[in-house]
Amino acid sequence: MTTSNATLPAARRVLLTAALGSALVAGTALPARALDIPPRPSEGAVQDQADLLSTQEEADLNRLIGQKNKDNEYIRAAVLTVDGTQGESIEDYSRKVATDWGVGDDGRNNGVLVVADMGERELRIEVADGAREVLSDGDAESIMKDELQPGFKDEKYAEAFTNTLTEVYDQANPQAAHEREVRSNTIMGVIFGLLGLGGVVAGLLAWRRSRRTKKIREQADREIEQFQREHPEENITEGMRRAYYRYRQQNPKAPGLNATPGKAKDKDGVEREIQYAPTFQSWLPLYVMYPAVYSGASHSSTSGGSNYGGGASSSFGGGGGFSGGGASGSF
Repeated sequence: MTTSNATLPAARRVLLTAALGSALVAGTALPARALDIPPRPSEGAVQDQADLLSTQEEADLNRLIGQKNKDNEYIRAAVLTVDGTQGESIEDYSRKVATDWGVGDDGRNNGVLVVADMGERELRIEVADGAREVLSDGDAESIMKDELQPGFKDEKYAEAFTNTLTEVYDQANPQAAHEREVRSNTIMGVIFGLLGLGGVVAGLLAWRRSRRTKKIREQADREIEQFQREHPEENITEGMRRAYYRYRQQNPKAPGLNATPGKAKDKDGVEREIQYAPTFQSWLPLYVMYPAVYSGASHSSTSGGSNYGGGASSSFGGGGGFSGGGASGSF
């Protein structure tokens, strides 16, 4: 009896310790919050969630990528801008997005994803294993230092992406780079002769575009403020505001009676007609139902064809092989 009474508390302590250890292990084994991957572009290869590019600049980048994809089988590139990486490092975030989007061709793993995080002011050129055969980590680092970082430090975002993508594709196709240099040298004299006039014209166009964008945003802000006054219980996020800016820039006025509605794919890949919303209040329920369709992403029209030149080779072919190749930087 004495031995039994002495060992009972010890046994209880063992059981209690084991139960506590199991609870701690179970607690640490709880799954981490899933990463909210940005939606893959419904058309083109640029997802500008940080709203760095004008509609025209985004369209120009998509045309560039589409044309390079036609001319170059070694690289398939895409672009993503965000305001944060949800606590992930820029390297892990870029790798997960590129894998989820399927950047590159299936079986060739030739994808390249260029990412700009405006929240932490970080940059990344993520290169898949197959693409590293023609675009080494050293090449990616040089392009980062020579093109992407300087452009972002000067806040010339479209120029930075254009130069970066051009170098990425040309690195994989040296002949194209050589031909581009020869053409550039040939017409240099003509360019200098027209530089003065071209500068004036470019300046006027930039001023008009800037003025138009400012007016559209001011009107959008007024509509949002009015909606918030009338619906104080509604939480309008910064993401909603930026999405409405983009939508309104692409849809500044009602389409004509005979105009063919544009189309865009929702998050499930279903193509839907884009209805015209004259105000923020009429746009909001459409956005809540189909955020990918009404976020201002450039869309296609059944009569006008693609905003990106049509027939462009896609950068998304189910590629993978993103094991951490590429280069990172900051600005």
